[in-house]
Amino acid sequence: MKSTYDRKHSLERLEYYYQVINTTVLSKQNAASGLIPASVAITTHGDYTDAWVRDNVYSIYCVFGLALAYRRIDDTTGRAFELEHAVVKLMRGILFSMMRQAPKVEKFKKTQNILDSLHAKYNTKTGATVVGDKEWGHLQIDATSFFLVALADMTTSGFSIIYTQDEVDFIQNLVFYIERAYRTPDFGIWERGDKSNHGEPELNSSSIGMAYAALKAINGVNLFGARGSPSSTIYVLPDEMTRNKITLQSVLPRESNSKEVDGSVLSVIGFPAFAVENPELIERTREDAKKKLEGRYGWKRFLRDGHQTVVEDHTRLHYNDSELKVFENIESEWPLFFTYMVLEGLFTDNMDQAEEYRKKLDFVTIDSSLWDPENPRPPEDYKKEGNSRRPSAPCRTASLDLSTAPADLHIPLVPELYYVPAESIEAEKKNPHSQKRIPNDNTPLVWALSLYLLGNMIYENLLSPSELDPLGRRYGVKGEKSDHVVQVVLLSENEELQKTLSTYGLETQSIDQISSSFTVLPPQALVDVYSALGQNNKLELSGRPNHPVGTLATSRLYRIEGHVYAFTPQFMDVDSFYLNSDPDYLVSTIESELTFTNSNWFFPGRPTLTIVLTNAMLGDITNKGPSNHNVSNEGLANALLTADVSKKNLLNFFMNLRSGECNGVRIRLSRLTETVNTSNIESLDFLINKPDVDWSNILSTNKTYLRKDHNSHKRLGFNESNVTSPGGIHTPGGAKTPGGARTPRRKSVFGGKSLGTPLDKLNHDSYFQDIATALEKINTQSAPAFKLKDHEIETPKSETPAPPSVGGNDEVKEKKSADLKINTEDNNQNSEMLLSLTLGDLSQFEPAVKSLQASVNLYDQIDLLQYLASCKNLDEYIVDLDATIRDLLEEVYVKSKRLQYWSVARQASGLLNKTVPSLTYNLTDLVIRQKQVTIGSGSTEHLISTPVGPDTLNKMIAEQCLDDVREGPVVQEIIISLGNFIRTSPYMFDGILRLRTHFIIIALREEISRINHFNEEEAIEHLMQLSPFELQSLLGTVLSGPGMCEDTTIIVRDKPGGYLVLSQEFDPARRSSAELPNLRLPPSKNHVQVEMNDEAGKPKKEVLVIRAQSGGYNAGNFARVEINGNVLSATTRGLHVWAIDRLEKVVLEHASFDTHISTDESEDLVQFIRSLEQGLIVVMASKDDFTEHLSKEAIDVLKSLGASKIENVKYRDSYVLITEKNGDRDQAIEAHKAANEGPTDLIEEEFAILKKNDILPSEITTENISHFCPSSNGRWLRRRKNDGALNRVPRHFFSRTWSILDNCHGFKIGSHFLPRDPTVFEKTSEEFNFALAVEGFLGIFRDPAERQVAVEILSLIYRMQKKNPDCPMIEMNIDLPAIMESAISDFWNTWVNQNKEVFEKSPLFEHGFDYNTHKEMAHGLFYDLPLENSSESTSAYLVKSIKKNLNLNVDFDI
Repeated sequence: MKSTYDRKHSLERLEYYYQVINTTVLSKQNAASGLIPASVAITTHGDYTDAWVRDNVYSIYCVFGLALAYRRIDDTTGRAFELEHAVVKLMRGILFSMMRQAPKVEKFKKTQNILDSLHAKYNTKTGATVVGDKEWGHLQIDATSFFLVALADMTTSGFSIIYTQDEVDFIQNLVFYIERAYRTPDFGIWERGDKSNHGEPELNSSSIGMAYAALKAINGVNLFGARGSPSSTIYVLPDEMTRNKITLQSVLPRESNSKEVDGSVLSVIGFPAFAVENPELIERTREDAKKKLEGRYGWKRFLRDGHQTVVEDHTRLHYNDSELKVFENIESEWPLFFTYMVLEGLFTDNMDQAEEYRKKLDFVTIDSSLWDPENPRPPEDYKKEGNSRRPSAPCRTASLDLSTAPADLHIPLVPELYYVPAESIEAEKKNPHSQKRIPNDNTPLVWALSLYLLGNMIYENLLSPSELDPLGRRYGVKGEKSDHVVQVVLLSENEELQKTLSTYGLETQSIDQISSSFTVLPPQALVDVYSALGQNNKLELSGRPNHPVGTLATSRLYRIEGHVYAFTPQFMDVDSFYLNSDPDYLVSTIESELTFTNSNWFFPGRPTLTIVLTNAMLGDITNKGPSNHNVSNEGLANALLTADVSKKNLLNFFMNLRSGECNGVRIRLSRLTETVNTSNIESLDFLINKPDVDWSNILSTNKTYLRKDHNSHKRLGFNESNVTSPGGIHTPGGAKTPGGARTPRRKSVFGGKSLGTPLDKLNHDSYFQDIATALEKINTQSAPAFKLKDHEIETPKSETPAPPSVGGNDEVKEKKSADLKINTEDNNQNSEMLLSLTLGDLSQFEPAVKSLQASVNLYDQIDLLQYLASCKNLDEYIVDLDATIRDLLEEVYVKSKRLQYWSVARQASGLLNKTVPSLTYNLTDLVIRQKQVTIGSGSTEHLISTPVGPDTLNKMIAEQCLDDVREGPVVQEIIISLGNFIRTSPYMFDGILRLRTHFIIIALREEISRINHFNEEEAIEHLMQLSPFELQSLLGTVLSGPGMCEDTTIIVRDKPGGYLVLSQEFDPARRSSAELPNLRLPPSKNHVQVEMNDEAGKPKKEVLVIRAQSGGYNAGNFARVEINGNVLSATTRGLHVWAIDRLEKVVLEHASFDTHISTDESEDLVQFIRSLEQGLIVVMASKDDFTEHLSKEAIDVLKSLGASKIENVKYRDSYVLITEKNGDRDQAIEAHKAANEGPTDLIEEEFAILKKNDILPSEITTENISHFCPSSNGRWLRRRKNDGALNRVPRHFFSRTWSILDNCHGFKIGSHFLPRDPTVFEKTSEEFNFALAVEGFLGIFRDPAERQVAVEILSLIYRMQKKNPDCPMIEMNIDLPAIMESAISDFWNTWVNQNKEVFEKSPLFEHGFDYNTHKEMAHGLFYDLPLENSSESTSAYLVKSIKKNLNLNVDFDI
């Protein structure tokens, strides 16, 4: 590379490049339109006389570069001016062509339909369209995006391309056109879509990457340059930009579903996009593409690319089944990709790469003086023969006309591609890269030549990378993860709440106290503001579509005419769906959004999250004391208290933000005025000069933040946002509901179970309540009260009423109806009778209305309303209740949310067809990361592989969730939770391609059933009663299956009294100490002993090693416990208690008690300790302070555990204890340090894991027989069930399965086959479509555990073949169920013989040990065997079965 500057030499070289560019590029530019044709040829491969958008921009880039080079030397010849305006003319020519299609841009913003897209090519002379919407794959997002990238670079370099506000508005709408590229399948850079050329669009990395680059480049660019105003500036919302970035990162190095790799990714990781910020991903993508695509003459576009090979049938555009295999190893090679590699090397200062590929380009370029298009030859021949075979006349072809060029001008021609000639096809297939290739007739490819010349000019120091990249996008690569301080502004809805919060130590401002120069608005106001962006009546452009704004957008402050606006985040909209009525769920949402914001923030300044706290959100903490004296019904008070207890977690969460950290994110609580100097502030001044936009009205419409009447339930006459406290207006009273309409099926499920929801209230009289007193006064307009009655009921006489049936028989199901039997009781006769209702049967409509009038039970009310809704339209007016069915459903819906009766909330939500606003966004987050989602089951199962709109998704859910109306909302919750998980913890989805919501619900049900010993119906009812957070937690546990089988894994119940079990991977407060160095406790005092054996010589896994340490407020402010290397950290103030079961290695309880703030917490601590069973290990650690309101009774209880130092603990001291309940008090270990002496010493204790008691033969049942299988502990069965439901497979599973399939006739499951031909002929080993084919085939298995064993079988066959490479081809179909059955039968016979003496005495085996008789039991036991590392493992039995069934005589043992 030339490093010294010589003006004379530079002028000579610039003159040379001017002649080359003038001959090859500018001579083709149309004088009128400014557009450039691809060539003037019409060949069998297409009409190249048209002007492609992509080719035009690439072609003009060398002119742009040369103009900058002339500008650098202060050119006085006029060349710089000429070249600059040639660039401007072409860019404006493309702009005019696109502006003529402004109606398509407007339509595409809303539809993303391929027929509404801008055209990909135009008439070179006129700029008009040349082919119809359906006659070409026009949707090429990368082309439109590249135009915007070039526009940003050129404008920033000083080129004036945009002249009017109309043009600015159009460019702004192009931003909206491409911003959803992450969810829009297109035809891609090669215009064909799917590689089979059937015209199927797909999501392409190259399109998403270029769109992200365009959004990043054009954001903030003033298109009028230095003379512009805010109105001529382009704005991009950060969340759309981030979605494209995240999608790109998750898909690379793959190009699309059909292309496992593509050379086009070079344009994304390097010049011109520079779209990838992760250096490791850039390297991996480049090396993967290089390994699979590079040849001597260039790179293949993608594997099995048949374009312009001699064996391609040019008479048709598409390929037939199995035809793609024909092109393997003879794909055409394109020198174009060498130019990308040179430019990337030059822009990133990787001169070794630049030099390497410059040499490769020297080999494949052809001197124009030697080029004879009538007799093309391999480049080796040109280099060897030199000038001896120069053509007799200058070249004049469709692609190149040298007749007017200087005679001594030598142009390095870059061919479009090199192909294998017909006579060399077979030799090339046998020995790839061995044969000479010939250039095609499209030489030079101007696109490639332009990039080649750019690289040469930079290499010769005529041009610098900074001139071509004035925005510095090439510096976007970040070696380290960004870390920001997130500013959180907490506002109280009124001064009363502010004062209450201050007593808890949480300082806030009320909305009225905010400075007059600030206004806080809901997120919809920002949506309304940005809807004005790009509006243009002349072009009939509406501006930004009405999509919700994301957290990144609301984490900025906005200024217009000096006034500052802050917007609350979208996820805090608690009225939109019942999810946010669950405080725990809201906490988890805030935590994940803080993490997301910190990870993806890229603006200057800090992100600022503005949160408005309300009484409804925090559980009416302004009431003094828990008495709820306004509530006449004790049951209602208890229910409200139960609901409010969970809201304490929300208050604790906000208080803990004071510590300055939340899940590893640095937090700073601030007042709004304090954030101005450190926040990112975006200008909204573009609104001022919009004559069509009344911006002041847009912002003043939402001026009063809490005024939500416009979206409240006006028909009911109440405002849900004001539902805060018990007391107030009562609904009309009345007689008892006859018989006290309980729903017995719920009693049978939940009797005796203690949950965090009010389920236990169903078994007491107190449930029947004056429900309306749970709600505050109805709004100020004296609207009518709630319509449904409330009443307290006496204890029902019958202990076990007859259970109702819902959809109890096949005949009813066929009619899409169900039976509803409601218990009623005659007031006078005290006799019971049943009101039997069949959904859709009008005959009982009036009696149902009467029952509804009298009902005081939310569960019966919703069942009755479901019946009424099945008979008539939701808008049917019920005269007796003075309301429509919809109004009554809304009433029950609001009440159930307030009292956290989640089953009722789900049922009402399903009947009202309510939808989570962010549902499609979360679904899109899954799909864009290559995760398919299915809804429903069986033949009608809907498969979603591309993003869908809200209406389509809602219809799918409604069609598939008919059996239980609650299933639809649960499916929505699952999709929302999966979306949250994949954004924050993508590793949880490793090995998962398809997420089947129906099977996930089954997995959740079985998880509940296994843990709580419920039957199927009970487990489903339990599932429906879970709070949204509990359901999300359970789903997270199911997703974390692979970690459940580790010997050191500690299982943790999710909350005190909870019946869910969380694994280490899901619990955000618990990680391996090796994973979180900042949580690592000091080294063990008995390190060697812990690592190896205890004194009795027991292996490490037979003991629980518990270590604990505490630091008070002034000593680090932490409380940590480590169990077998798993750190359990505490996040809240007070005393933390863990109760551990030595039998199952389960942390049964984890509770925290803020005894600093309340004596009530001390009472709770006492009750908690007393409720623990004897023999449990109890660990305690304090954080901050816990002594302020620690009662005498609490101290006595702690002393009973062996806490001898507890009376010495003072304010903010550090304290920790390890003991065993009802064990030897002298054996308790504790540590205490004064507040100013630092944290406690590390205390450590080991406990032997207890063994299960022996079982007598007479006591053997199907539930406990696993006791006789030493390797069976329930975890492997659980893992296989969960992983099977999630369709999880090991790493590299699909590529290895491809090699197995290529070495046999096919796979067989029953009557279903996956044949070798055409599967391996159509699809490559790492192609996503092949993975989907295998995924669909394995989906034939109905038992998730059985499916996982099939995955193990295929993995073992691959390992056997790899260890024995000479293994012959398997001349048969691999019958997976047959192999499985043989292995399980072998296991059963072996295991029964080992335990025959005991089993012979058991009644369970009184009919013998026949495998077929006990097949179900045998399968269950086999599925619970460990995978390997034991003679009693699934792999050991499967290997023997594989050898036997496939007749394999190979050396392979487990």
